[in-house]
Amino acid sequence: MDSDMKKRFSMKAVVALMLCASALTCVLLLAFFGLYLGFGSDLFGEVRTYIALRRGIRDEYIGTYDGKDVSEAALASAVAALGDQWSYYLTPEEFGDYINASYNRYSGLGISVVKDEKTGGLLVTNVYAGSPAEKSGMVPGDLISAIDGKDITQMALSEAITLIDRQLGQTVMLTLLGADGATRDAAVEYALIETHPVSYELLDGAIGYIQIKNFEGGAGTEFTAAADDLMEQGAKAFIFDVRNNGGGKVSELRLMLDYLLPACEIFVSVDKSGREEVLVSDQDNVKLPSVILVNGFSFSAAEYFAACLSEYDYAAVVGQRTTGKNRSQITLRLPDGGALHISSGEYLTPNRVSLTGQGGLTPDYEIPLSDEDNALLYNDRLDPSKDTQLQKAIELLKQA
Repeated sequence: MDSDMKKRFSMKAVVALMLCASALTCVLLLAFFGLYLGFGSDLFGEVRTYIALRRGIRDEYIGTYDGKDVSEAALASAVAALGDQWSYYLTPEEFGDYINASYNRYSGLGISVVKDEKTGGLLVTNVYAGSPAEKSGMVPGDLISAIDGKDITQMALSEAITLIDRQLGQTVMLTLLGADGATRDAAVEYALIETHPVSYELLDGAIGYIQIKNFEGGAGTEFTAAADDLMEQGAKAFIFDVRNNGGGKVSELRLMLDYLLPACEIFVSVDKSGREEVLVSDQDNVKLPSVILVNGFSFSAAEYFAACLSEYDYAAVVGQRTTGKNRSQITLRLPDGGALHISSGEYLTPNRVSLTGQGGLTPDYEIPLSDEDNALLYNDRLDPSKDTQLQKAIELLKQA
């Protein structure tokens, strides 16, 4: 056999081996895929159907589409079909925002706005300390009438806010009307904003008022620091405000309850098998006459905080009936960079009460607010003297 024939034979052998290796790899991958999903299982059949559907869209659909949008819609619909309002799919972008929010950070300018009915512009209700908005000179009461030179007074709130959306580090030009009637432009950087979940002040009558906006990262530490500072200032009673608080982390809830309560059960979680896990507090505690403010938008850790303190007769509850949530969630990272936020367990109060089962927490003193006042409260614009829930809490503590 001459050298050329040997080379040709050798090359054919290499190609044959490569083809065999590729075929074996495909077979192994298919086998692994089938074993992972379960050959013959409903899940295996459903995935095959979805692949066939996507292939049909790819091969036959006459219009244009974004494959990523199709897949994300399918994933979101799959979770929505569970019928559980607390479970949902997060796109990669939404998952990034979710992670930031869990540490009390968000991407933005550092302002809160509402639609101004009179002018159609965006009224600035709050400017976060240290934010790009504050550094640019913006103050509460400023009215945004244009974004990058485009008039927004005829736009819906969501449309106007979309115009502000930027990548981190980019700048947006806002046209502002100040309280003095003067118009000015402000260039504001879109940045990662650090927010504070707890605010507080000492009210007349030596009453320490603590507003807890959420139970995300840092809330527990800020709460205990606020309570310590208020007591140093002379506080003899507390008002804990968890209205419009959507909850957060059990770890932050635990810090607050452990700080306030003596040795006792403070959180009861139940897994899918029905097994309980109970968290307890230590003996150290702070006991002052207290009132908790709640409303229909207090849920998760917020209503649990109120329910737990109520069961131990630590505080009276004032306001409106809470949401009623007793499912806990975990967040699972997905291969596309998004995440599955899904209910994986339940929790009960120390008295083994399901807040969902009883339809939320009923206040000791039910004090309704009008829709208008609730909107003002949500945007931190309700005059404390007109906040009938707050005033009832003050009255109770002055009588204590």
